[in-house]
Amino acid sequence: MILAIFALCSFAASVSSRAVDPMTALIAQDFAVPVATAALLSSAYALPFALFQPVLGPIGDIWGKSRLLRASLWIVAISMLAGAFAPTLWVLIVLRFVGGLGGGGTVPSGMALIGDRFAGPARQIAISRFVAAGMMGQIFSASIAGVLAEAYGWRATMLLAGGIAVVAAIIASVMLREPPERVERRFSVAEAVRGYKLVFANPKAYLCFGTVMAEGIALWGVTPFVADLLMRAGTGATREAGFAIGAIGVGGLACTFVLPLLLRSFGRTMMMATGGVLGAVGLGALSLGLAAPAVIGAFAVTGFGYMMLHNSIQNESVELAPSARSSAYSMHAFFFFTGQSLGPIIVGLLLASFGAATAMAVCAALFAVTGIVVGLLFARLGPTGG
Repeated sequence: MILAIFALCSFAASVSSRAVDPMTALIAQDFAVPVATAALLSSAYALPFALFQPVLGPIGDIWGKSRLLRASLWIVAISMLAGAFAPTLWVLIVLRFVGGLGGGGTVPSGMALIGDRFAGPARQIAISRFVAAGMMGQIFSASIAGVLAEAYGWRATMLLAGGIAVVAAIIASVMLREPPERVERRFSVAEAVRGYKLVFANPKAYLCFGTVMAEGIALWGVTPFVADLLMRAGTGATREAGFAIGAIGVGGLACTFVLPLLLRSFGRTMMMATGGVLGAVGLGALSLGLAAPAVIGAFAVTGFGYMMLHNSIQNESVELAPSARSSAYSMHAFFFFTGQSLGPIIVGLLLASFGAATAMAVCAALFAVTGIVVGLLFARLGPTGG
């Protein structure tokens, strides 16, 4: 039951996070701005998600992870509903910034709660189920966003995403409480610093955090541009972009269903290397300018590979410092969403300077090389635990 509640929170947070990406071109048209400017909506969400993690992590450890999760979901819900009525792009960007702050307390606290309540191999499976719910949210939001936005406008999609977040916030507020044995502590800078020292005392922290930052740049920096790239190639538009981004979730969800088999067959470190290679497939398809159906299929492969790599890193991250688990996963989210906030800016510059084919080839190479190198390094170091 508790995992189902965490999964609902992950689903709602993912819907709110990913619903805007396939609508970037439509929003740009509505506000009469370049696509690269509208793509800043992605950075506006990811930047506060990342920047506030050093504060949110200790708050979760000290104030309570369940309390943080509940409050964060309400912030996400209100910001999405308000965004549907934004009169200008800059108001919408500010609201996405507020939503990113709420999102920053949602997924990391949920992941940390799973780390507290599950151990051993069951933890990686539980994490995969939590992430699978997020992937389902991505599939739902990206696919529905494209169709709904073309039929009724992007504001209708934001209203739907906000409504889903309200439902999750209500259920979490009713059902989630701090454990009775938990000892209340006061927030202090010294306590926060102590937690982060524990995290970075583990040398594997640098591998985990560097990997997710590269993922954020290479994959999620591209998604706001998918519709525009398909339009440039004459192979699709907002609807097809939504299906392509949703296909990442389909592939990731498929991976969670066979995760126990993959762990037995590959082992965690080989999963990282294989995941990096498979994760580059969709980006490679964009670099070749393939037709929309081929791009959609390739992005499903990307989602499968992404999950192989990302889930393995998540499992390592929650074991970096068990006594400061919320802080550890907040650092994970800090670097992941820093990559996501920088990604659209970097990809936009690559597109402007070198064109679509080269920019996508660079992103594909970054994803593949990251998985291979990190897999090899973790193979030398051995598993963190759990």
